[in-house]
Amino acid sequence: MKSLLTAYWTNLIVATFETEKKFLEKFLPNKTELNDWNGKYLMSLVGFMFSKPSLWGIPSPIYRQFEEVNLRFYVKNKDGARKAVVFIKEIAPSYPIGLIAKYLYHENFIALPMKHSDQINAQKRNTEYYWKVNDSWNFLKMETALPPALTSADKVETFIADHYWGYTKSGNKTFEFEIQHRPWNIYPSLSFEMNIYAKEIYGEGFAEYFSQKPISTFLMDGSLTKVSSPVLL
Repeated sequence: MKSLLTAYWTNLIVATFETEKKFLEKFLPNKTELNDWNGKYLMSLVGFMFSKPSLWGIPSPIYRQFEEVNLRFYVKNKDGARKAVVFIKEIAPSYPIGLIAKYLYHENFIALPMKHSDQINAQKRNTEYYWKVNDSWNFLKMETALPPALTSADKVETFIADHYWGYTKSGNKTFEFEIQHRPWNIYPSLSFEMNIYAKEIYGEGFAEYFSQKPISTFLMDGSLTKVSSPVLL
């Protein structure tokens, strides 16, 4: 597929929570099915930096770098050939960014004040993402070791990273797009903290799952990423 959007996705904090199949099914696009890991159904909060975007090969003159936090879960198409993510909601610091994403990819975006911090030394890295809800800062904070981890096919981190397609639910319609990038390095988490107004942002039921300890927390370095034009299935 031809790329519509190219940008650098970097410093991706990933916190993954176990949920229930029935809970996720209401967000499931038509012509897809949930993709489980060892019988567990997962959703991930991901904070990252989005920079140097281009549309149709033309660099954007504005919004050259900004934070984004999204909540995603994992699906596959009916024959299982395409492992994909579905975004429940995405947070960006500007309303026009959300409008562009909604227009191009039919995504569910909201705009909130955001900021980030990234500090690195010889031993470790501290990465933090913040977004303001009701005058209070929500956050994801992670301390990671510097050497990347060696992962195997059976690890949950490999399962989470190994999704190169996306599906969007728009009413009864389903859109499919391809996500292309090099395999990202995975850095193990040494510590993780979060504060999330789950009900205010995502709705009923999410606070229960976010109150649990994540089954996995790690950071991916990221890279240049190409996203194809969405195709109506």
